[in-house]
Amino acid sequence: MANTDDTMAELIQQLKSGADLVKYKRSGKKYRRQFFLHEREGYITYDKSNKFRGKPRTYHVHDIDEIRIGFEAQTFDQLVKDRKVKSDDHDRAFSIIYNNHRKGLHFIAPDMETRDLWVKGLQHLMNKRGQQRQYHLIGEDNWILEFFHVADKNKSNTLSKKECRDLLAKSLNIDMPDHIFEQMFYKIHKSKYDTLNPEEFVQFFKILTRRKDLYELMQKFVKYAYQQTMENIYMDKNELLYFLRLMKNPNMQHINSLTQAQKLIDEYELNTEFRERGFLGLDGFRNMLLSRNFDITESSYSRQIYQDMTRPLCDYYINTSHNTYLFYSQVSGESNPEAYNRVLLMGCRAVEFDCYDGDDGKPIVKHAFTFVKPCSFESIIRRIQPNLFKASPYPVILNIENHCSPAQQKQMAQILKNYLG
Repeated sequence: MANTDDTMAELIQQLKSGADLVKYKRSGKKYRRQFFLHEREGYITYDKSNKFRGKPRTYHVHDIDEIRIGFEAQTFDQLVKDRKVKSDDHDRAFSIIYNNHRKGLHFIAPDMETRDLWVKGLQHLMNKRGQQRQYHLIGEDNWILEFFHVADKNKSNTLSKKECRDLLAKSLNIDMPDHIFEQMFYKIHKSKYDTLNPEEFVQFFKILTRRKDLYELMQKFVKYAYQQTMENIYMDKNELLYFLRLMKNPNMQHINSLTQAQKLIDEYELNTEFRERGFLGLDGFRNMLLSRNFDITESSYSRQIYQDMTRPLCDYYINTSHNTYLFYSQVSGESNPEAYNRVLLMGCRAVEFDCYDGDDGKPIVKHAFTFVKPCSFESIIRRIQPNLFKASPYPVILNIENHCSPAQQKQMAQILKNYLG
């Protein structure tokens, strides 16, 4: 295990050092950039080119949906069709699908080793984030700092008052009256300039997002509550046990000793001083209430299938998608295989195809009488095949609204046989 961890740590370090990758757009335009993983491992970006104006874009790991090897994306389909890439490039190509399958980054690496390095490294970071428990994510500073460093355009390791305001409103969806913002900002900032460093910004964010409803709930269970503010309120172990007994949470009924209460505090309280003194503060209290132990649904039901799954298909409600091929509006945009992948990975078991004769003699999927661009039927079936049963083992229904001629219907049947058996 240690060797595996060491190998992965070395691999991640190589991503931080960067690699020369060629990024392709569907139009055929390509950009050679030195891409690298940020030091905090939250996003990838690239070194700025002298040829182009503008600031380098950042791509957050938590926004990545899939990483695909080879020409397994619609953009590469078009590039191959237009002969903008060579067949020999296939083994060095990979795509990062992100933003709920709406966008993609399409790269060709200098060699297979570099491609595999990026695919394995990013997949590891995705898995690592997926395995983190909810309370841990809430308590972590990392994701807040990711946004901080993206907003820090001049790399000064500080944010001005205006940058803080813009970051909160535009990226973190926190809006407030100006006088409240000013009051909170000057409560935190300590420098002679109107700026916040990373630690101050994290503290600033946490103060702004503290939940008054949980503070009021805690006040009902702690001594001298009227003397404690949202910043310093805490429960001791006895008060925590009393709270658990009164709530009668079946998942927590076994917690009846001070030792067990301390274990809960160790698990959920992030303030070291509070933890060592056996106190559960407001943030720790929130983390505990948001954990699986306080889930309002029956835990065994939420983690496994408990219904009888042997009955005929008509006996079930089926998670279904309508006009699945639409990615954007009903009247514009394009039909897109990624729209199918998105819903399939969300557990959808019935998807819809509106099929028509293509001008090139091959069937297409389109939204009739609109400006939505069509997509090849074969392209969609080929792209969705790997994802049909990733999220669920249960049958997938392909609802085909058929407007094709007999000749192209035969092609559709052959395509389904070729890819689905």
